[in-house]
Order: sequence, then C-alpha cells, then structure tokens
Amino acid sequence: MDVSVDTRSFAFALKLLGGILAVAFLLYQSAYFALTAVADIAAKKRAIQRSIASLEMRRTHASIMLAAAAVSPPIEVRNVRLAFAGDIMLDRGVKRVIDEYGGGDFRYPFLRIGDKLRAYDLLFANLEGPISERGRDQENGYSFRMDPQAMDGLIFAGFDVVSVANNHIGDWGAEAASDTFRRLAGVGIEYAGGGMDWDEAMDPRIISLGGLRVAYLAFAESLGGYASNDGTPVIAVIEEEAIRRSTARAAELADIVVVSFHFGEEYAADPNSFQERMALLAIDSGADLVVGHHPHVVQPMERYKNAYIAYSLGNFVFDQDFSDETMRGMLLEVEIGAKAITGLRIREIRINPQFQPEFITP
Repeated sequence: MDVSVDTRSFAFALKLLGGILAVAFLLYQSAYFALTAVADIAAKKRAIQRSIASLEMRRTHASIMLAAAAVSPPIEVRNVRLAFAGDIMLDRGVKRVIDEYGGGDFRYPFLRIGDKLRAYDLLFANLEGPISERGRDQENGYSFRMDPQAMDGLIFAGFDVVSVANNHIGDWGAEAASDTFRRLAGVGIEYAGGGMDWDEAMDPRIISLGGLRVAYLAFAESLGGYASNDGTPVIAVIEEEAIRRSTARAAELADIVVVSFHFGEEYAADPNSFQERMALLAIDSGADLVVGHHPHVVQPMERYKNAYIAYSLGNFVFDQDFSDETMRGMLLEVEIGAKAITGLRIREIRINPQFQPEFITP
C-alpha cells in the first residue's frame, strides 16, 4: 500500500474543507449584515410612521379644540345681590353693652340680623374708626378705637368690604390705622379708601363673583385730626380730579362701580350742594352706584342717568341713642343682572336699646 498517496489525499481534503468553511462564513456574515440593515430600515420606517401618526393626532386634537372653542358658550353671568349698610362703630357705648349683655363677644351686635346679612353675595359698610390696640389718641373730640376682637363681629356678620375713608379712622394715629388695614387683610375683608401709599388708597378694590366684577372706591370729605400727607398710611380725600381719575379707571376694569363718600352734615335730613355735586361727578366719571355715610341719619335716594345715589344710609351699629333718627338706618339691597343694576330695595333698620340692628321691613 502507498502511504504517501493517502497522506496527500487527506491534506487535499482538509484544504478543500477549509475553503468550503471560509466561503460559508463569508456568506453568513454577508447575510447577517444584510438582515441587520433591513431590520434597521424597518425600524426607522416604523419610527417615521409613528411620528406621522403623532403629528396627525396632534392636528386632529387641535382641530377638535378649535371647534370646541368656537361652539363653547360664553361664561354665564348669574344674578348677584349686593347690600350696603351704614356706619359701624363698636367702641364706647356699644363696647359697654357687648361686655354687659354679650359677655364680651363682639358677635353680639349682629345676633338679630347676622343670618340675613350672610345671605348676600357681597356686603359693604363704613367702618367708623380703627380696629387696633396700638397707636396714640389724637384727641379728635370723639376718639374711637375698637378692640381687635371686633373683627369677630364683622366676620360673623359676613362683611366683604368696608370703607376706611372717614374722619375717625385716624383717631389713634398712623400706627393704629395701618394695623387696622393689616388686620382686615388678614381675615379676608377688603378695605376701600385707604392704603399704605397714595396708589393703594386711590385704587379700586375689585371683587369677581358670578362672572361679574364689582369695583369699590371710597373718599372722605374730612379726616378729622389725622394728617396723612406726612407719611403712611394714606386716606383718600375727596378731590374732584382724583374722583374722576379713579372712577374712570375702575369703570375700565370692572362691570359695576360703587363709590362710597363720607360727606355731608351730621344729623341733616337732606344732602347739601357739595354732596350732590360730588355724587353727580362720580356718576359722570363712570360710577353705577353712590352710597354715602357720616350724617348718622338717613337721607333721600335719587336716580341720575342710569345710576343711583343713596346720600346717607344712616347708622347701622352705633350708640347715638339720643334721637329716634340716629337709632334708625337703611340697608340698601342691589340686584345685579347682565352686568347692570336691575333692581333696588330699601330695608329699614331699627337699632334696639342694646345697639343691635333689626329689620323693620321684612
């Protein structure tokens, strides 16, 4: 047997097998890269398709939102009931009655009427003096300063806005007045006609309710013995140009504008010419309603253009028990609908011997 021939044959077979394996590996590698490229192309195609689909969805969503906006009804403005009370002073004789009959609870003056007051959407009054334990008596003839607990009474009765533009807010100086502003703000009661600077005192207090914006402004004819021109806080004084400017601005910002004036002569049954002139000026400048305080007795109402004037609402909680007139007052109800005054109602108030207001008219 020729062994050399068999060895050569075996070597040739091995070389042939190696070549076959090399070709197979090259074919496998080519197929792998081809399949990978195909998969990558497919993935990119799916990503592009998803992007297109997402874009179409966003376009569809945007079209739906635009269509919805086009057919959505406007915000419905519901009817709103406003109420306006007269002068409130919870010091002196009122404080003595609160201590004697009410156990020191400042809700006592409002117990006979509080549930009815809280039923109004917005309730306004004149706050005749500071609520503070700070300051120094300015010896203003009659100096009022209400105990900080007096705030409990205002909260219980449901007051939303008070005027601080009057001749008694500065009875205990700037410190007591500014403390009053902080305390009111702290319990969520807006104050009009005063502030820590001129702009705040002259700016309207705007409350939004039921799709309606109501602006409140307040001005005082006299500040008593308080002078705010040498620092803060500032109380809004009646000046014709200031009334024009502030009222016109309020009319631009709100649907209903209320201007409160602390003016007139104490205990006078009728308004004087100054009251009449300022009230008409406010309405000519954009006010829908003018309410007055300070005379401590009720004065007549009148209509001017499409607006209304209540020259004096009289007392609401006060200790002036020396006459029947000063122990009576008026609560003015104002109905607002379609961003305009649609109705008014006068409710007569009697103040009982414990200085609690009660409705005479049901």
